Amino acid sequence: MNKVMKKFLSLILAVFTALSCFVFASAADVKYGDVNQDAKVNSSDALLVLQHSVKSIELKGDQFTAADVNADGSINATDALLVLQYSVGMISSFPAEGIPVPKTAAEILALYTKTVDKTRKEIPAYKLKSTSKGIEADVSGTALSMMTKKEIQDMKDSMLQESTYQNLFKQGSTAALSNLPAVCTFTDVSKFKSITCKVLADGNYQIDITFNDDANPKAGSPIVKMFNLPDEATFVKTVKDEFTSNSSEDFTLSGDMLDVDMEYKNCSISCVINPKTGEFVSYKSAYDMKSVINTVILVFSINTATTARNITEYSNFIY
Repeated sequence: MNKVMKKFLSLILAVFTALSCFVFASAADVKYGDVNQDAKVNSSDALLVLQHSVKSIELKGDQFTAADVNADGSINATDALLVLQYSVGMISSFPAEGIPVPKTAAEILALYTKTVDKTRKEIPAYKLKSTSKGIEADVSGTALSMMTKKEIQDMKDSMLQESTYQNLFKQGSTAALSNLPAVCTFTDVSKFKSITCKVLADGNYQIDITFNDDANPKAGSPIVKMFNLPDEATFVKTVKDEFTSNSSEDFTLSGDMLDVDMEYKNCSISCVINPKTGEFVSYKSAYDMKSVINTVILVFSINTATTARNITEYSNFIY
């Protein structure tokens, strides 16, 4: 093979190698913040991002990807500030790099807490659907001897009613904030039955939290706090106040005529979080509430036991 042919083949091989590197390069090889691709992230990169944001230059391809450090699909002063903060050590990573998959129950709970905090701070628009349905009802007592079978059945049916509430909440509104999930102040994972996280096919994280059943819960109960529900004392007071408010000239009703017990069961939270933004994609909470009310009026008694299934779903989040 002569020298000319060798040089020709070497040139072809060099071109092929260069093209291969170009074709197979991907966003995975892009270092966020390194806009000028000099393997460093400094003020020069921040300047390029800022220049693009004011339309003095246009970044394309890998440079655009590297500059969009918060992964919102656009490049603006926010990206420039993040690059500058990274260059001086104020932050150690960019939002576009995503949230690492939490491994332990404590890490999962911390991610959940951080997402709730961010959601309550940003107050997104969202769709809310809340359903309550009685799933078990029992009536007993000596007063039933004075009632017909139809009256007894009507009482049970009234305890098994279903109600649904739906609404669209405007971003940033007071109503939107008041209906968001409650702040989580718990860090002790032993207070929960289980805490798990799995990566979905679309890359989002699904967090599932299940709670221990809680009979006659106190004010500090995780269920009471995280579901924003009444504790035992509040529930008992509400029932007794409602009961006594129905006094008439014929009967004076007193809270002493009631014996009230309640329990939260099968409580769970399941939410999907976008690891790029640390924001909720969807959120669902569910719990059963069992209440037992024993009433004695004169020589008659009525005992009711009701369990209702409550499900709250958040969707269509817009931040």
